[in-house]
Amino acid sequence: MEITYIAIFVAWAVLAFNYPKIFVIILSALFPAYLIKFSFYGIPFTAVEWLVYATALAFALRYYKKIFEWGRDFFESGFYKKIDTWVFIFFIFSLVAALLTPASGREHAFGILKGWIIAPILYFFIIRSIIKNLADSRRILDAYSFSAAVLGVWAIQQYLHGFLIDGRAVGPFASANYLAFFLAPAFVYSAISAWHNIKTIEMPWWKKVFIKLFKKEVEETNLAMFFVYLVFALITGSSLIFSNSYGAFFGIIAALIFYGIYHYFFSPWKQSFDSSIKKISILIVILITIFGIIVPKYDKWKFDTLLDFKGGTSSEIRLETWGVAGKLIERKPVFGIGLGRFQDEYKASSRELLGKEPFRPEMLHSHNLLMETWLNVGVFGLAAFLAMLFLFFALIKARVNDVRKRFLILLCSMMIIIFVHGLIDTTFWKNDLALQFWMIMGVAFALKK
Repeated sequence: MEITYIAIFVAWAVLAFNYPKIFVIILSALFPAYLIKFSFYGIPFTAVEWLVYATALAFALRYYKKIFEWGRDFFESGFYKKIDTWVFIFFIFSLVAALLTPASGREHAFGILKGWIIAPILYFFIIRSIIKNLADSRRILDAYSFSAAVLGVWAIQQYLHGFLIDGRAVGPFASANYLAFFLAPAFVYSAISAWHNIKTIEMPWWKKVFIKLFKKEVEETNLAMFFVYLVFALITGSSLIFSNSYGAFFGIIAALIFYGIYHYFFSPWKQSFDSSIKKISILIVILITIFGIIVPKYDKWKFDTLLDFKGGTSSEIRLETWGVAGKLIERKPVFGIGLGRFQDEYKASSRELLGKEPFRPEMLHSHNLLMETWLNVGVFGLAAFLAMLFLFFALIKARVNDVRKRFLILLCSMMIIIFVHGLIDTTFWKNDLALQFWMIMGVAFALKK
């Protein structure tokens, strides 16, 4: 089989070398292909990881001069303000974490390093180098949203035919939360993009003339794309309801409110204060209605126990898990416990740390993005992660044209979902979620240029 894998690798690399933009766009639709796994001379790989490495090789050969220029300029003045610096620091402490992982879990740790850290970071640099304009950015996110819609159809079929796990649609994943992690940013992107394509941008006549003369990027409404985005939004939105992930719902509400506030109060298309307040209020009422009426009827027990921290509810289990995670951080605050070690450490130490038998004897992760990052890569890795997020959201102040600025705000809205959902669950630390995170980062920093 190794010959077959080599042939696929070489074929993809050749195609990516000759048609780089097309195959990077295709790659963004293949994140769920991490579910296809194989071994290459004893080393485990996923299909999407294999293709990322093939694409990286093609780009290294095609753009080697630019890579040397990047290396030469890396330590120029103000390098600590550059995203590349913090990406490199995050990688270094991830590598340190893998090296410090106990021997029993080191192979698993290096698998995480290879598939969740190195490949997604390479994908970040690939995307940033290939994007030249706003249209390129949209195509990459459109491809990702298409894959999310496909998984959404899968989840809807599961719901219609009753193939559920704990009463929730899971798609091809082992957990409904994994489905929600992947779909929620795609839903916000599709919903806002659909709205963009029916919203006429009102500009003074002189500004329209200026844009046409100097060929600056301008948002054009497109009825066909409106229907495409609307279908994507309806599919992903429906499947999110069937996944019944409250973390995703909270993240979506936060993201839409954030985008709405920007659009109606700070964008070039802002309206009168009175009109803006009315529209924001309507948006909030709609979101609260969805969350307060539709969701509770779908799973009344889960909604009723949302704030119940007794009796082994989901909320109490999370508090218990956070307690264990916090005590593990206290034990090893500097370098963490090692990549992918939470499950083993929880199983071995939870009873001792809690002083009682835990509700669940095993727990895959800490159900918190920041805690999980600290545990995996230590306090310095966490600091680098937070620095990357700070620089990402600082792009709100980037000096770009109005249409790019609006798209950057949309990307920030998608990242808000990942962060808010990550307060009560573990986003980012998974093959497809890492690629999703670095895709958003790569598109945003490409548009800054």
